Amino acid sequence: MTIAAPAGIMNVYATPDAVKRRLGIVDESHDDVIWHLVNVASRSVEGICGREFYTRRETRKFNVRHRYTVFVDDLVSLETVSEDCDGDGVYERRLEDGDFTLYPLGARPTTPAGRPYFALKRVLRHGGGYFPLGIRAVEVAGEWGYRKVSLFIDTYLDNNGGTVTKASRSFKVDDDRYLVPGNTVWVSGEQIFVKSKAANVVSVERGVNETEASELRDGDRVLRVEYPAEVIEATILLAVDRWRRRDGVARSDDVAADVRREIYDPSGDVQELLKPYVRGSVS
Repeated sequence: MTIAAPAGIMNVYATPDAVKRRLGIVDESHDDVIWHLVNVASRSVEGICGREFYTRRETRKFNVRHRYTVFVDDLVSLETVSEDCDGDGVYERRLEDGDFTLYPLGARPTTPAGRPYFALKRVLRHGGGYFPLGIRAVEVAGEWGYRKVSLFIDTYLDNNGGTVTKASRSFKVDDDRYLVPGNTVWVSGEQIFVKSKAANVVSVERGVNETEASELRDGDRVLRVEYPAEVIEATILLAVDRWRRRDGVARSDDVAADVRREIYDPSGDVQELLKPYVRGSVS
């Protein structure tokens, strides 16, 4: 069992349990450090890639330098697009679905092999059809992130026939085998971060990543957020390496006997794993 996540830690791409297994740690005496290292490693992965792999629902504003194209952050799904036509900070014109196209075509960011949208291209029409040029000229509401994939883990809320209130910070599930501290889950449209678990009772952070905490019903399905496998592995490698470097020297109890003279540097492996996920520069 892993101790509860410290306050402020969320959206980690590997779990403390996964790091502990890699290190051969079986107790909880170092869990506070492991949580910290997993969090640092997750943020390091984002820094290397220039993107986030969890999803967040927000409204964002973008500069427009080309009349027919707006480059945006990683976008999973779109809600609204509005334009500030006269530069006064008021987005007075809302576009219809047929006014633009999301690019790249075939991105499929809600599938395991998908990628995000990164641009809106205006559909040309006779006599018009272009974006207004300017700073923060277009406002986009949507769900942002690299992709949105979740897995049903054959787990349901089991609250003895009752509901889970918006304020509740724990709930019971019928089977916690596939839930571990550090997971992010979807339940009834709400993102929830798993801080700890014990005997099918899960302690959580509710309504994370700009989703709204809602009343949950007995029998609601629990879906676990799935990150790219390479991102998970890179996070583990970085966390393990930081653990081994924690005193500035190799630890003989952490490193195989034939390599104790050197500390494993994962940078090459991490760069290779994350190469397909590094965001290109967009102007």
